[in-house]
Amino acid sequence: MEVIKSGKADLECGSTTNNAERRKDVAFTIPHYITGARMLVPAASKIERIDELEKKKVVSTKGTTPLAALQQANRALNLQMNILEAPDHDAAMAMVVKGEADAFVMDDVLLYGLVANSKNPQSVKVVGRFITSEPLAIMLRKDDAEFKKLVDDEMRRLISSREIYALYDKWFNQAIPPTNRPLNLPISYLLKDFWKYPTSEVPN
Repeated sequence: MEVIKSGKADLECGSTTNNAERRKDVAFTIPHYITGARMLVPAASKIERIDELEKKKVVSTKGTTPLAALQQANRALNLQMNILEAPDHDAAMAMVVKGEADAFVMDDVLLYGLVANSKNPQSVKVVGRFITSEPLAIMLRKDDAEFKKLVDDEMRRLISSREIYALYDKWFNQAIPPTNRPLNLPISYLLKDFWKYPTSEVPN
């Protein structure tokens, strides 16, 4: 975010959530993806819902919105989870694989990517309903409305022309580098609903 604020970069396009806290300092375009936090668990695990994490060891990545949502759910539902913080996504997944954590809570698209790129993708699975709603969007400076409109208009064109469906299929359902495996990630109901009325005005 600092490189955008300082003008060292014009755009940041990645897995950054458009939320109210960040909008105090930067602007966001129409989201290119809507995801949400779900759970990665061992393949043999019977965990399907967040309430089944009661008194379990649950990991998430330090400094992420899914970690904050997990901590909030732990308090609100009194689940008494032992919440662990990993320095990065790979480390968090490794904790599940090694049996050091019962579940890894993170955006499902990132979880599917980790599974596809892992040495043994059959050892884990992604489960559960969305714990959060995360609109991932391109970040840019707050003071450049003309540039934001240019990028927003192109995103609307991709959606309205349905070109975005072909792009989605290419990157989420076809084999991709580096492992040449598909993510096998169907379009979620969150994303389908968003494509009906694309906007950069998101509630969170």
